[in-house]
Amino acid sequence: MHRFFEFDDIIHAVLQHVKSSATDLVNVAMTCSRLAGPALNILWSEQHSLAPLIMCLPEDAWEVTEDHTINLSREPTPIEWERLRINASRVRRLLTDNCEPLELQPSGRVLQRLFERFPPVRLFPNLFELDFEAAFGFLECSSKVLLLRQFLSPRLEALAFDVAGLPTYEVEQLLAALPAEAYGLRQMMILADDGAKTFTVPPSLGKLPKLTQLAIYAIDTCLTKQTINNIQQAQRLQTLNISLRGTSCDAGDIPFELPSLEILRLFGDSLPQCTHFLRQVTTRQLQLIDICYYKSARPTEISALIESLSTLCQNFRSLKQFYLVDSSIVDGDEPAVSLPSQIFRPLFKFNELVSVVFLGIGDYNLDDRFINDVAVAWPLIQDLKFTASRRRAGCNVTFTAVMSLASRCRWLQFLHLTCDATQATIIPRAPDGTNEFWPTQTALCNLHLGYSEMSEVSGVPYFLAEVFPTLSHFYWYRNTGDFGIDILMEAALEVARQELRLVRGLNAL
Repeated sequence: MHRFFEFDDIIHAVLQHVKSSATDLVNVAMTCSRLAGPALNILWSEQHSLAPLIMCLPEDAWEVTEDHTINLSREPTPIEWERLRINASRVRRLLTDNCEPLELQPSGRVLQRLFERFPPVRLFPNLFELDFEAAFGFLECSSKVLLLRQFLSPRLEALAFDVAGLPTYEVEQLLAALPAEAYGLRQMMILADDGAKTFTVPPSLGKLPKLTQLAIYAIDTCLTKQTINNIQQAQRLQTLNISLRGTSCDAGDIPFELPSLEILRLFGDSLPQCTHFLRQVTTRQLQLIDICYYKSARPTEISALIESLSTLCQNFRSLKQFYLVDSSIVDGDEPAVSLPSQIFRPLFKFNELVSVVFLGIGDYNLDDRFINDVAVAWPLIQDLKFTASRRRAGCNVTFTAVMSLASRCRWLQFLHLTCDATQATIIPRAPDGTNEFWPTQTALCNLHLGYSEMSEVSGVPYFLAEVFPTLSHFYWYRNTGDFGIDILMEAALEVARQELRLVRGLNAL
């Protein structure tokens, strides 16, 4: 063996190149004893079920039933149990695999025998991230809480579990135990039947001293004030994800401050639920707001939410990213709500925004004046999207205004905006009256002109090729009945670039 492999950091760097392949890791582990331990640590570090551990036992010690359950066919020997324990000690994460459905699961009897011999905290001494449903979602509710309590330890940093079907007193006892038994928790996600039911946040949740990320799916908006009051106790909380259910009714006079909050994501049945929640909170360093709702909103409701940001964010300069997504199912014959420019103007006070994304919230009736003001209000903008999802959008913005915006915003990389590109593009003029072409902008790499009406007279590909030399993705929707088809326009852009190269080459002669 080369002497380089005497150093752990070199071994770790080499194994990073093969960690995506379980077969390669096994082959490396069989190469020599010096590489076996580090390779097996990576191989076992993340698991999605306890089935692989049980299958470490000799093949005559276990069997698979017709319902894909693993049972013991004989009692393993102490040496065989020890091999399983060694592999379990390498596990650092037990997580849900969203890509691959679980095919095999150990039976409840097998788990009982396993944990009788090795209590969970002893079996998984290096476990720091646990999605309880990933490994034990198939168990009866009556046994879940007792088993979950056995996994709690100060070493646990991330925990996710579902309280659906559990008695309220058991949930309260579990959460009350966390500050004493799992005080190292930094991230926690609580589900109530995947958000179909609601969960009441207890005061004990705020007593976790290291908690920085919290996700709850879902809470009852009738208890918003009580919920935020209890969440407020988590002084280090930086990320909060919440889904909302019910009807808002407990508006308070004084909003609660979440002083450390940087990221807020809300998922509501309706947009007013989200607005109600925002009005109950103030923040000093909020950087990202991501809101998704599932029932189409009226213009007044959208306006109310945007206006509520002024009280939510005590420091306008802190907000960097804002996303608003309508995920409702839209009838093809249903007209989109009209959204004039003034609805969006309150966002201009947040002058350090780098991402502003609206997805499918209505028909954006913007104008050139608004687009020109964007370049002044958001000089650092990198991602700007007014996307009409599943809807045909009309717009009074000219392609000339789009060119001006994209060339003035020197950091703009992604732009999705519908415009009118049926008229000749107007080239800006210098003070002496001569044409002064837009300055070259090298950041823009992705442009989508939505449902823009386009004609050759506008010279769209030519101007884009001239001003945006690094533009690599160019799209627009072609209207077909009640929906749009994504049209790739890169071929036209490349033709324009070739023509420009030819003209520039002739001029150089």
